[in-house]
Amino acid sequence: MNTVSEASVTELGDLSNAANMATLTKAELAEMIFERVGLNKREAKEIVDLFFDEIRDALVHGDSVKLSGFGNFMLRDKPQRPGRNPKTGEIIPITARRVVTFHASQKLKAMVEVTDDKASRQSSVRASAAETQALYTPDFA
Repeated sequence: MNTVSEASVTELGDLSNAANMATLTKAELAEMIFERVGLNKREAKEIVDLFFDEIRDALVHGDSVKLSGFGNFMLRDKPQRPGRNPKTGEIIPITARRVVTFHASQKLKAMVEVTDDKASRQSSVRASAAETQALYTPDFA
């Protein structure tokens, strides 16, 4: 039985540039499980759905979700506060609410930083190569 490796996250492409940022969907997660673990597609989709259902249910019931090596989903109660209508400038109350927050683990932050550093170096190498080519390419226009 194969397992999903930490390195597989970097196979999604250059995640450092927001314009080029890939988005991993639930369907793609199910496809990855299908390919790497060997379950059929229906079972892989069920596992992904069950995983997110459990996280959702825990949060709905007021529990925090801690995923070791990934991060924590927590609930935060925000008090009522004054806001402003951008059209009229009128001060209006923003109601109190409960929001879900996510705090990435140190391990995840370190992995993202390493990926970001590699992408920055690759991008600067590409830029340097393009600048060099522009300097030595004759302008016939």
